[in-house]
Amino acid sequence: MKRNRFPKVIKRGSSTVKIYRDDKPQGTYFRVVYQLGGKRQRLNFKTLDAAISEAEAKAAQLSRGDVDAAQLTGRDRLVYGRACDAVKPFGVPLDAVAIEYKQARDVLKGVSLMDAARFYARHHGVGIERKPISAAVDEMIAAKKRKGVSELYLADLRYRLGKFADAFHCDVNSLTKSDVARFLDALKLSPRSHNNFLRALRAFFTYAKRHDCLSKEIDLLERVEKRTEKKAPVEIFTPKQLAALVRHSPAQLQPCIALAAFAGVRAEEILRLEWRDVERLPGFVEVAAHKAKTASRRTVPISDNLAKWLAVAPRNGERIWPHSKAWFFEALREAADAAKVQWAHNAPRHSYISYRLAEVRDKNFVAMECGTSPKMIDEHYRELTTPEQAKSWFSIAPQAAENVVPITARA
Repeated sequence: MKRNRFPKVIKRGSSTVKIYRDDKPQGTYFRVVYQLGGKRQRLNFKTLDAAISEAEAKAAQLSRGDVDAAQLTGRDRLVYGRACDAVKPFGVPLDAVAIEYKQARDVLKGVSLMDAARFYARHHGVGIERKPISAAVDEMIAAKKRKGVSELYLADLRYRLGKFADAFHCDVNSLTKSDVARFLDALKLSPRSHNNFLRALRAFFTYAKRHDCLSKEIDLLERVEKRTEKKAPVEIFTPKQLAALVRHSPAQLQPCIALAAFAGVRAEEILRLEWRDVERLPGFVEVAAHKAKTASRRTVPISDNLAKWLAVAPRNGERIWPHSKAWFFEALREAADAAKVQWAHNAPRHSYISYRLAEVRDKNFVAMECGTSPKMIDEHYRELTTPEQAKSWFSIAPQAAENVVPITARA
């Protein structure tokens, strides 16, 4: 049997580590001895195998010049080795990794770095396309146009989302909840305008999520609340005020006022109506679903006086109002000023509902005609006018011309 001779010498390159045997009354120990930094280092082990393993490791570390590792022993050396192996693919020094880790944990306030990394990957990583906000807005509007939505809706999106894109020159997935909240606060909008912007942004973020520009797990509107809109009392015209209004209106505006005043069509719906919508069904105005505010088709009877207004109206194209939305509302305000009538938005429609309710005494019937609810009728229109006033209202008509053939009125 071969006898072990001591000291055993372990060599790696120019580095040497020796193992000594030390027999004592309490047992035998094996001492690993090497030079580090001009000082003699000693490590004791109970078994020769353990001493040899440590001696070989120290000799290899000293040969590579890995002084830091050579100063470690036992578990510390194992931990150090694993750490070096983990960061080696990134080419970053171990101390730089530790410093960056510490800084990240300070920012995260107790959240684990792995949880933060997973969150970032979900919102900015695989499957999320980096796309500028302006480009995403353009794509959304183009998609809506292909779908056939109204020009008025497209114009609204261009205005509201255009302001949003102008405010943020970055990718969609770089936005934060605070960014969106600050944007809306800075606009200092009325409750109604705030809610309109909110609807446009919600549609945009839904589109961005559907097209992988924004994570489906993030709600950028979480810090934004819908505002309560104070409903002003319904304002209606007297027959005398309406007569003055149409008398001071240009010919192209008169059929628009008549449709609101004698059929209850909303201003936004009038802007979408075409002449065929008052001719397709004899005796009725048809407000198609894609032209109605409620996205629900309805028909409204053409009264005798409305038929006369439509018959004398000039026709300069397919649409009843052939010009822009801005021009429409400007023309209404100018006509009201000329007639010395205080203009109120949709006042002709509100007037129609009030006078029609006085005429037929059926809130469900009027609600169906006007695309609203019986509850709204109860809350805003009951007992505002009398049947006698309604009779005067529905007798307002243009001066008849001998060569005019009226559009069919309701039976």
